[in-house]
Amino acid sequence: MKKKTLQIIIFFVFFLLLLNIKSYAGSQKWNSLNYDVTVNSDCSMDVVETWEIKISETNTLFKDFYIDSSKYSEITDVRVVRVVDGEEVPLDEIFVEQYHVDDGCFYALQTDYNKFEIAWNIGLDNSTATRTYKIYYTVNDVVKLYNDCSELYWQFLGTDNEISGKNIAGTIKLPYEVDDIENLKVWAHGDLNGNIERTDRDLVKFSINSLSENTMLEVRVVIAEEQPFIGGALININKLPEILEEEQRWADEANYKREFWKKMIFIVIGANALVFALCFIKAIKIIKKGKELKKVYKYPEYDIDYFREVPDEENASPARASFLYSGKDNNCPNAVDISKVFAATILDLSLKKMVEFEPLDEKNIKIKINQNANNENLPEDEKIIFSILKSAVGEKEGITTKEFSKYARKNYESVYTKLEKLHLIVTDYEKEKGNLDEERRKIRSKIVNREWIYIIIGMLLIMLIPFMLFLVGIYAGIIILLIVNGMNISKVGKLSNEGFYETKRWVALKKYMEDYSLLKEKTVPDIVLWEKFLVYATTFGISKKVIEQLKVVHPEMFMSDNTNMVYNRYAYWYIISNNNFGTDCFNSFSSGLEKVYSNAASAYSSAHSSGSGSGGGFSGGGGGRRRWRRLRWSLKYI
Repeated sequence: MKKKTLQIIIFFVFFLLLLNIKSYAGSQKWNSLNYDVTVNSDCSMDVVETWEIKISETNTLFKDFYIDSSKYSEITDVRVVRVVDGEEVPLDEIFVEQYHVDDGCFYALQTDYNKFEIAWNIGLDNSTATRTYKIYYTVNDVVKLYNDCSELYWQFLGTDNEISGKNIAGTIKLPYEVDDIENLKVWAHGDLNGNIERTDRDLVKFSINSLSENTMLEVRVVIAEEQPFIGGALININKLPEILEEEQRWADEANYKREFWKKMIFIVIGANALVFALCFIKAIKIIKKGKELKKVYKYPEYDIDYFREVPDEENASPARASFLYSGKDNNCPNAVDISKVFAATILDLSLKKMVEFEPLDEKNIKIKINQNANNENLPEDEKIIFSILKSAVGEKEGITTKEFSKYARKNYESVYTKLEKLHLIVTDYEKEKGNLDEERRKIRSKIVNREWIYIIIGMLLIMLIPFMLFLVGIYAGIIILLIVNGMNISKVGKLSNEGFYETKRWVALKKYMEDYSLLKEKTVPDIVLWEKFLVYATTFGISKKVIEQLKVVHPEMFMSDNTNMVYNRYAYWYIISNNNFGTDCFNSFSSGLEKVYSNAASAYSSAHSSGSGSGGGFSGGGGGRRRWRRLRWSLKYI
């Protein structure tokens, strides 16, 4: 069951990776971003940025310009408006820097010697919405005048931009038309899939279909002829040769990268085709082997509906019964239900006259150690539980379940570690007895381990090549085949034929106890036999149901004055059938015994957690006082 659960979890994680699902708070993403730039004859430019942006859990948006007095002059005439149904709703300007800008306001201030910042209120602290905003501003002295050309060089997005988006576009309108369009030279830097073009003698357009975080966008427009700009200081040098050489070098680098990635894609496709072929061949072999194993190791058909005895009674114990029963669904036992086994074993010890129960009242029972008891003949798993009980009683006359639970919580290290050994002890016993088939286990594990290696390889390849959807689909298909095959291989159990048969008998005994009142033939009640049955009813968690139906079918079993029945104060039937105590007292006693282990386990877990100070994994704190830091998404302009 646990194996299937693990497979389902891994498949679900894989499915999320396949869909490339991201979940995060405090995010923004452009649906579109448009720049409308007008270059003026006085060497300034007016910019209108239109943001259609999806915003989640954000109070304020920030936009930073990193200015250099040697390059750009001041930024002026800033306005921020929100567009609602085509109408522009202006935000009110304030003149103070704020981390959370006031509702309906914006500021545009120089916040440092080289930084100019625009920030405006969004007000979506705990919600998500798509909004449209326009930011108006003017940048003075942005056009540089040289002896042989005029240059506009502006970075719209820097590499520290943390917002991604699609449909990024812009137009740059010049104040004059060039005489020859060949003298209008344009370049753009950033995403290699972007495009820039001269659409007229005074108009430049650029666009990018989608833009990732930390990717810059800058545009360079050079007019290689005299233009009648007014204003702006002339820089008395010839700049055009340097610009052309610089841009050619960058273009060569970009072309090299494009060719490199084309080759890499070809190599990746070829390598993936080879890996796919190998994985496919291996997957087919694994699947074929799984089908063969299922046939070869198919268990015999046993027609056991009900079983009316304790299987292998001479060697049986609650821990062994719980271990074999845990493999009833996939024939791969791997667990012991320790809390129920602990309670059932205490009851079994009473039948073996190792302990005695003394009812104190309707809710409390004292457990006493029989001083003449010899534990040498006990199974190893029962010896462990008897030793815990003996240590808990100590020099006292006896111990109640409440006192036992307190002891377990106080002495959790000893109690918990001893009880956890039950898994290994029972596993070793079943191997020695021949109920576990080591050959089955090795073959099954070998195939399953190989299968998961190829599943992991497929998942890693999918994460590495998410843009190649056809390869993603192929690997996904292989992974699904392997997972389905793994579920088939899980049916090749670890049990031997003998172990499978014994498991079937435990299942049939549990069914017999549960369905006893429904059976047409009722056996003559044997208290000694049903005392043993109730030990295992407690192991399987059905003791309360069994007692209730026995009361209906055989009320005489619960008559304490019935002289034909011999009651033993060592055993628990005395408590069940005694009118002063009854089944409620017994049920409370069983529950109390189960809590002994759960209390020890809880105390052990708490003591070994990170927060206890006794060691463990790293926690999320530390670093002295928790520091407040300013979290925001920003666009930084250079």
